[in-house]
Amino acid sequence: MRRNPRTRVVTGVLCAGLAMGVAGCTSSESTRVAAPALKAAEERTLELGVTDDPVQQQLVENYTSEFAAVGREVEVSEVEQGDRVPRLLAGDLTVVLGCVGELLDELDPVKGRELRELYTEAQAEEAGGGEPVDAAQWRDIAHTTMFSALPTELQASDPGEAVGCADDSLPQNIVAVYRKGELDRPDR
Repeated sequence: MRRNPRTRVVTGVLCAGLAMGVAGCTSSESTRVAAPALKAAEERTLELGVTDDPVQQQLVENYTSEFAAVGREVEVSEVEQGDRVPRLLAGDLTVVLGCVGELLDELDPVKGRELRELYTEAQAEEAGGGEPVDAAQWRDIAHTTMFSALPTELQASDPGEAVGCADDSLPQNIVAVYRKGELDRPDR
């Protein structure tokens, strides 16, 4: 079936108009609003919450010196393990340190128990002559599961090599959890 040339022109004009309308919806208006908020956040002192865990205490100096290297002042506060996430959400803290497995237990105890059972099964299979447990793979699985349990206002770093919690029923690599919009790329 042949189309009328006029129909093609009208269709082309409509498509162009629609494309311009969509482009207008993606203007830089949203970045103009977010930029001042991020700039204001960059100028505030970071509140780093750490528990009395010896590994976290050792990491405080590393974190404060790394933040200082990008021009951010840091105030360190000792915080109870169960208060970290609520204080982050309340805005009292900017960054907290924790172990992947124990944070998962705090954020979603059901997922923590399920993953712990799977991890125990994998270790039992290895002990029975099966496939060796891939520590890096399980670290990533625990991190991804913990990450998925984070409230939308929070973000987490990739897991480090350091292990900070004595509980070995799940991988316990150290992560930093922080409020979205409070850290820019150099901070992270």
